[in-house]
Amino acid sequence: MVKQWKAAVIGPGGRGGGWAKRLHVHDECELIAVCDINKSRAEHVARANGNCNVYTKASELFKKEGLLDFVVIATPHYLHAPQTVLAAENDVHVLCEKPMAINLQQADQMIIAARKNCVTLGIGFQHRFEVVHDYMYDAARGKEGELGSLGRITDFTLWARHYRSGMYYMASSPVDPSTGVSPGQWRGRWATEGAGILINQAVHDIDMFQWIVGPFKSLSAHASTIAREHALIEVEDTVTACFTTKDGALGTMNFSTSNKKAPQNRIIVQGENGYVESRGQFITADTRYKDEEDWEVPFMAPKRHNLLENFIDAMANEKDPMVCGEEGRKSVEVIRAILKSVQEERTVYFPVKDTITYPTLHNLNRDKPLSVDDIL
Repeated sequence: MVKQWKAAVIGPGGRGGGWAKRLHVHDECELIAVCDINKSRAEHVARANGNCNVYTKASELFKKEGLLDFVVIATPHYLHAPQTVLAAENDVHVLCEKPMAINLQQADQMIIAARKNCVTLGIGFQHRFEVVHDYMYDAARGKEGELGSLGRITDFTLWARHYRSGMYYMASSPVDPSTGVSPGQWRGRWATEGAGILINQAVHDIDMFQWIVGPFKSLSAHASTIAREHALIEVEDTVTACFTTKDGALGTMNFSTSNKKAPQNRIIVQGENGYVESRGQFITADTRYKDEEDWEVPFMAPKRHNLLENFIDAMANEKDPMVCGEEGRKSVEVIRAILKSVQEERTVYFPVKDTITYPTLHNLNRDKPLSVDDIL
């Protein structure tokens, strides 16, 4: 069977490996190449997915694969912008993993390159396609969906815990056994990861919240590095931020990767007509239209399936995907606003002027000696 879309994955380790597998078995896509600085890893993924071609440089991939339609970019965060721009300049569509970029200047470069070269740019926020969040979006936006309408939104709360060990950060500097070269630890560093929990784990939550209750008017935030096992990282592992929306609602977000044991993640949106609350795949609503009730709502599985289908449809019909570059930029703006508030110790207003600077965080354990047990 001839497949319509020829695809490649740049960065096939971790999430990129999942993308390679998904593209290899997709009815409409043919995985023709993978690209990774770690050649042995790229070769392993290629063997597992149809023996596609292997490259160690994105420039070589675009030079030699002239029939390539789109790439999935799943590399460290600081590479998203230059690799997206390179793809666009070679007339290749881009589906970029989250976060879109590490600052607003990079995000804007990606958007401009995609628009200038008439290529589709999608960002990997698959949680927008889950049924639970569809219900919450409709209720918050005044649509008469499954939960009725919340009316005017008055306040909202987001609580998210995404524990990460010290080894999680150290393991982001693997050595390529074929060359003996390490690209260096990229997680936990401002210049390469762009932030900590904000940009790596909580970026999904931030995207969801700004989509459901935004746009935001202002915020003020505090951040710190609390966990002993995170003593060697530069970035934050715990954040609290207070928001106002343009419609006058008030809200808080609280994130942490420092807690091994913590309550379940949850989102609560309160309106004049009632509230909706999600806890994982469960949702509770109490509005004028619905008595309080719990549902177990099945997630779309696999989670990235609808994201990919939406992206393919956008390419085929020359339109924007649901999470286009401009949409992906919004979460970057919130993250940069939080970091700006932490650094300058003040309320920050939207739109945000990004200075591309980073705060010096209070780290509770940076000066304390660490043992192996502290980071495992």
